[in-house]
Amino acid sequence: MSDKVTAVYKRILELADTTLEGIEHICAVSAEGHFGETVNLFTDVTECFHEMLNALATVLDGYEESKLHEISEDVIKALQQVLSAYEGDKDVEPVEVLHMYMLPAYCRWYDELQNRLRESCAPKMH
Repeated sequence: MSDKVTAVYKRILELADTTLEGIEHICAVSAEGHFGETVNLFTDVTECFHEMLNALATVLDGYEESKLHEISEDVIKALQQVLSAYEGDKDVEPVEVLHMYMLPAYCRWYDELQNRLRESCAPKMH
């Protein structure tokens, strides 16, 4: 694996950590009743996730057919539900969506990302 790809993997992992922290912060602030105050952070989280997906599609062999790609769809659906809450959809309870759907979906994705990148970076045994 090239040094350039390894550097991209490292950056994706850093962004994944930062994104998780952002989602956890949104959950905490929302649980305190201040969901509307998190819109800018949610925008950042969404942009980071999008950038990670674009990078993975470019550098990770077999990404489109991977479990990671499949789990990404769950995170995208969760992001869309949270966005609906920001847009005022009365059928979406923000705190519930964040804690019961968004955070667990992202954590599953995050765990799979860690496993996949570690697997890809591991030296091959002959």
